[in-house]
Formats: sequence, structure tokens, C-alpha cells
Amino acid sequence: MGRRFLVLLFCLLAGPCRAAALGGEHAPVAVPAIGFTDQNGKPVSLGDFKGKVVVLDYWATWCAPCRAEFPALDRLQERLGAQGLEVVAVSVDRGGRPLVDQFYGELKIAHLAEYLDPKSESVRPLGLRGVPTALILDREGREVGRFEGIAAWDGPEMGALFSRLLKGG
Repeated sequence: MGRRFLVLLFCLLAGPCRAAALGGEHAPVAVPAIGFTDQNGKPVSLGDFKGKVVVLDYWATWCAPCRAEFPALDRLQERLGAQGLEVVAVSVDRGGRPLVDQFYGELKIAHLAEYLDPKSESVRPLGLRGVPTALILDREGREVGRFEGIAAWDGPEMGALFSRLLKGG
């Protein structure tokens, strides 16, 4: 099961997908240094997650597809967090934490930390075109996949894929 297969699987599962520069002989793609804040306003960078497989998910409370997929991201974190997966869900809501707190409460989100980028400062360096968009980062912090649109995060195929990435494959 090579990288080309993983990219195809990502695209098939997620619908519209852009897997940046991946294929059989291509290396994972470096991700620009970006930052955002945690729910307490403390600065966070992607380097803080090095050593983990990361789902870097950009979303907004007003986004219907984001609302639809968010419970699955919460279940993914619950199921694979202890194995080294970290779902880093970054809200781009201009209203900041109050809107995110309300959203988490309404959807009963229990396993995801809150991350905020109300000025969307990290969006442009990542080349994001809209929400939801998620980047899959390997343990070295390199992009190995990208979803644009809703994805089946807690489906069995995705579980098998993340298990493989968590094992270093």
C-alpha cells in the first residue's frame, strides 16, 4: 500500500480532494510555519504537534458541512488520540471563542480542543480555498493528504488509513 494508493483512497472517501504533490516517488510536502491560538489565547504552532499524526481541520460554526462532519472528528480523536493522532480543529469564526464554545456545546463535542484563528492569518500560507478543509500531517509535520469538503472521518476505511499512518506507513 504505497502513497499513491493513500492519495487515491483520500480522494475517493472525501469527494473533492487535492493531495499536494504526492504520488509513488514524491516525498511528503513541507507545511509552512503557521500559528493560531488555543481556547485560552495561548499561541500554538504546528511544531507543537510534531511526533503526532495530525488532522489539521479548518472550519467555521456557520458552515453546514463543518457541522455535519464535526461529531465524526470528535469520535476520531476519542478513538485514536491515545495512539498518537491529534485532531487540531481550527475555527476561523471572527466572533472567536464564544461562538466556538456554543458550537461545541450544541454538538456535545467532548474530545477536541478548541483552536482559534479569527483573523484567518494561517489560511493563506496553507493555500486553503474554503471550509471545511483538512490537511493530514505525518509525524514529521509534513502534509500527506488534503480534503476539501466533508469527509467520513470515523468510517472503517479511514480508521484503517490512520492506523497505517500511526504505525509509520
